[in-house]
Amino acid sequence: MMLMEYPEKEICDVIFLSKTSNKDVFDMTQKAINSLHDSETNNKFRVIVVESNLDQNTPQYENVSLCLNYGDQDFSYNKALNLAFNYIESDYVAVFNNDVLFMENWYSIIRYYMDVFCLDCASPRCPVVQNGIKPEAQSEILSFPEGCVVPGFRTVVHFCGWGWITKRDCLQNLIQLDAFPEDLTFWFQDDHIARVMQSNHKKHGLVTSSHVIHFGQQSYKLIPQNQFNDMTSGLYELFVKKWIQ
Repeated sequence: MMLMEYPEKEICDVIFLSKTSNKDVFDMTQKAINSLHDSETNNKFRVIVVESNLDQNTPQYENVSLCLNYGDQDFSYNKALNLAFNYIESDYVAVFNNDVLFMENWYSIIRYYMDVFCLDCASPRCPVVQNGIKPEAQSEILSFPEGCVVPGFRTVVHFCGWGWITKRDCLQNLIQLDAFPEDLTFWFQDDHIARVMQSNHKKHGLVTSSHVIHFGQQSYKLIPQNQFNDMTSGLYELFVKKWIQ
């Protein structure tokens, strides 16, 4: 049996995207940030929030290193990520939706398995039923035993677009490989990232004992209502063109 030696006193940059349209969204984001800091005792987090609500001043979140104003009427999930990537400083970088709660030692556990299995990127598991997930996919996610890594790139099941972590040098390589094209404004951006990883022989796995609760479907609040179709199902053709030569 392997003795688990968790990393100690690391700093990880964690990026959240938010559109603070009301107090409920503000509170949800702040709870995610608080649970992140409370989840670890030895390791620390440098939190970057990208705020896309242009109708008010940048929210004053607590325990945040940097809050960036998206500053553009036309929202793009990947454009917001690329903005945040300009400010990363740590050797490990995580990207999360703001509708999550971090469980105890999620980071220590996922980092341990990344080291043991030489993973370039990893996703935690949501240990509860998520809103908006098809029942067959949900059953598969919950069926994996604790304490293992499930390699793969299937979105939702293996690669979690709502939350993932990677090494800084891997992220920089993914940026060079155009893993975050700004014309993929919302839907299919996670499918695109996963395909770029797979086609460039990156190692990714779902770490089943690293737990982050994802409530699901809250990220739709990032989308302007008049652009909803264009930023969801309307992006399918663009995604297909990127992968059919």
